[in-house]
Amino acid sequence: MEKIIAGLLLIYLTAFAWADDQSDIVSSMKAVWDKPDAPLTVKPVIVADGFAIAGWLQGDKGGRALLKKNPHGWQTQLCAGEVSATLLQQAGVPAAVAKQLLDQQITAEKGLSSADVSLLSSFVGVVRMDAAHGHQPHGQQADASAVAHHAH
Repeated sequence: MEKIIAGLLLIYLTAFAWADDQSDIVSSMKAVWDKPDAPLTVKPVIVADGFAIAGWLQGDKGGRALLKKNPHGWQTQLCAGEVSATLLQQAGVPAAVAKQLLDQQITAEKGLSSADVSLLSSFVGVVRMDAAHGHQPHGQQADASAVAHHAH
């Protein structure tokens, strides 16, 4: 009986941590890119082993972001329209985790409208986010769709 309870507790805590990561990712992305005149919608959010793929929609723009968890929280690594295993691995995601993320992404995006999926895929190019290029501190607001202009 104790093993069953311990197993259920582990499942519950894992699910809670996963939901907490999803919430942290949405909050992190909104803190950077949400604006009153251009609200940011973040969906779906897929998390696996310290990495995440989050879809974002803002007005008539959209894309997918790769995030990595570090001691300070979730940081956006790059934005793209299409996220492939090759792109993820080039960004430092282990092959097995990349496969897991992509498999979960396919399943999660089946729950979206075709219009939303089209917007997620509409981002042109790949924009890498770092302190010197594209990622602003949380105190500063930026329009996520403006990131798309960096890709042209």
